Amino acid sequence: MCLAMFLAAGGVTVSAEHWAAVVGSLRGKVVAIDPGHGGIDPGAISGNGLTEDAVNLAVSQDLAALLERSGATAILTRQGGSDSVGTTDAGPSERKRIDLRQRVEQINLMGADVVVSIHANKFSDSTQRGSQTFYNPLRFQESQLLATMVQQQLQAITKETGRTASDQIDHYLLNHTNMPGITVELGFLSNARDAELLANPKYQQRLAYAIFVGLAQYFAREARDAE
Repeated sequence: MCLAMFLAAGGVTVSAEHWAAVVGSLRGKVVAIDPGHGGIDPGAISGNGLTEDAVNLAVSQDLAALLERSGATAILTRQGGSDSVGTTDAGPSERKRIDLRQRVEQINLMGADVVVSIHANKFSDSTQRGSQTFYNPLRFQESQLLATMVQQQLQAITKETGRTASDQIDHYLLNHTNMPGITVELGFLSNARDAELLANPKYQQRLAYAIFVGLAQYFAREARDAE
């Protein structure tokens, strides 16, 4: 699918001038993308059976496609429904710990400029909804800027969230990777509106584009600050 068709499928209209301005800062960058969960761990599940791992992978693949079209290198920690562990006698909990450790090791070996971990939320209060970006303020100061810029684009492009970037997270991956990073919670599978949106490939593409533009703005700001 060409770029214009990809964006149009997500309901996103982008001029050639805007695209050129966006992609310029991404060329040559390396972005590690971690689609959360997978394998024996589907993550959160909506009331109608939508699994978090499937949504995470779909948005991650859309984001990777946009990055590659812009001249960046995107590396995913998983390409399909399985985890990264392979054959093992480990029980479910230990298998998940091994999987996380292996993802961190893989990301740290990539030489990535940033890492983006993709997840979806679930909460006992079904009225809670909207995408939100998180960062660890104790690891890299740049993560706050990255999270803020991605969250601003999620607000502007999806028009489905009023949330702001937050440091209220304790995420193993962000705690142990060696570059600025964020976790994007795409929405709440416990909320009927969010679950409906997250099941829609067009909305998945819109989420991916919002994260993509936020990344582009982050790298553009980084370049300006380095001058």
